[in-house]
Amino acid sequence: MKKKLYIIAIMTMMLCLFTGCGKKKEKTTEETNKALKDDIVLFVNEKLPAIESDRNKAVSIYNSYFESENADLEKFSSDLQGTAIPAMEKYVNDLAAIETATDEVKALKDLYLQSAQKQLDAMNKVAASINEENPDYLTEADALIKESEDLILQYQTQLRTLAMDNDIVVNGSFSDGVSTGTDATP
Repeated sequence: MKKKLYIIAIMTMMLCLFTGCGKKKEKTTEETNKALKDDIVLFVNEKLPAIESDRNKAVSIYNSYFESENADLEKFSSDLQGTAIPAMEKYVNDLAAIETATDEVKALKDLYLQSAQKQLDAMNKVAASINEENPDYLTEADALIKESEDLILQYQTQLRTLAMDNDIVVNGSFSDGVSTGTDATP
């Protein structure tokens, strides 16, 4: 009798274990594609534009020095350290905090984040160059800007590929190398 109870107990436990191991519903290709489309459109149309004012402010200050022939280095250094660099740091932090729903859009965000970080590093190098009167830092800043531009091109290429593969229309220009310059619609 004890053997029968023991066997029944073991069978009941096994039945309970196997009940929990049923097939989980897999997402269909259509559901996966819709999630990717939604994630791309949300990232490009809402999440990036929501934080871009800090980047625009920082880049505007940074570029203003190079657009003027008679720029005041002290004022430029002050503007970089007091406004541009803090704004760019906020942008990088806000960009890093953006959550994505898909691996593909996470990869896009990571490229964009790396590019923004290179821009921030370049601004810091320029400020250090002015403060320490070290022109070598300007060469390093130029290299960082070039790396940033290369990362933006990779971002744009991946975005175009994802858009084409998922029937998303990307409006706008990719030529500026800094802003998203896009508007994605499914």
